[in-house]
Amino acid sequence: MRRNRRQGAGFTLIELLVVIAIIAVLISLLLPAVQSAREAARRAQCTNNLKQIGLALHNYENANGAFPPAGQSSNYQIVPQTVPPAPPQNQYVDGAYSVFPRILPFLEGGTTFNALNFSLDYNDLSGANYTAASQVVAAFLCPSSPNAAAGREATGDPYASQSPVEAAGPGYGLTDYGATCYTDIDPLGQTGQLGWTSVVPYRNKNARVDGLLKQGKTRISECTDGLSNTIAIGEDAGRDASYVSQFAENYYGGNGTPPGFGNPPKRNVPGFDAGAGRRFWRWAEPHCSLGVSGGINNKSRPDNEGVQWPKTSVTAGNKAGNNQSLFSFHPGGINALFGDGSVHFLRDSTYVVVLRWLTSLNGGEVISSDSY
Repeated sequence: MRRNRRQGAGFTLIELLVVIAIIAVLISLLLPAVQSAREAARRAQCTNNLKQIGLALHNYENANGAFPPAGQSSNYQIVPQTVPPAPPQNQYVDGAYSVFPRILPFLEGGTTFNALNFSLDYNDLSGANYTAASQVVAAFLCPSSPNAAAGREATGDPYASQSPVEAAGPGYGLTDYGATCYTDIDPLGQTGQLGWTSVVPYRNKNARVDGLLKQGKTRISECTDGLSNTIAIGEDAGRDASYVSQFAENYYGGNGTPPGFGNPPKRNVPGFDAGAGRRFWRWAEPHCSLGVSGGINNKSRPDNEGVQWPKTSVTAGNKAGNNQSLFSFHPGGINALFGDGSVHFLRDSTYVVVLRWLTSLNGGEVISSDSY
């Protein structure tokens, strides 16, 4: 007996393929919107992190009468003098800590703060400060950065053998932010000056001036440019153990002494032979502070070694990409905390001379908000 088929009981193959194609197109249209919404949320969280840091800085100022030092600063009195005079040098003379450990009590980090022995370096070979300095502090991590997932540096530092506690530990806590402790962008925006390279063509080492967080404490009255016109903390996101500093962990540079001269104070930390230089991706390390020498998100490469824990490198301190430069994983610019506690998004296209004005604390420049 012949059975009658029901008409329109299902989809034909062509109809099914058309439906699948339409769904695929809709998904492809929706995905960028979802990704954009997620990045907007991450950028908002980053902004909130910086606002919390700004509140902590002002609470510190209320308690101590001044803002805390950055940890890294500038030595303008180089001895012995040379001809021509040597440019200012980096120095680490403020107790071997960055700004971040100092403000922990005002970031609900009192337990971590109390676990730090500030009479010893954060990376003292005894390991006395390792438990505290290896803590992950969410406020120091940008959620758009690769560092946000791990929170700590890579384990197994091969050059930490002098400190068994450090070599076997979970890794020091990371930061995606840094104090803008100086700028050496040429004030006229000229190229080819002392210290310039293709990565930072507008750099002029002889034109270095202090940022808001510098050597020693900074009183509000010192910032004659106005706190609302001066950057305190900027993003330098994504730094990790594949980056290299040109300064050894035991480099001091104070008392009018440039590298290679004088007798710096004895410090119980890994020396240069123990592996490259200062680990500027750690929130406790004073070298996490930034010298603003070039543009935002300059995209220059190579910015790191591509491997963890390199011992020597031509990229040390080269300012490429996020190698000690203003850099973020937000499209189009970075978040920056200003001295008054406000957070602004600085565009990639911000003119380098404007960055100098925004970094210096007493340059006397007049800055329009639409210039960045």
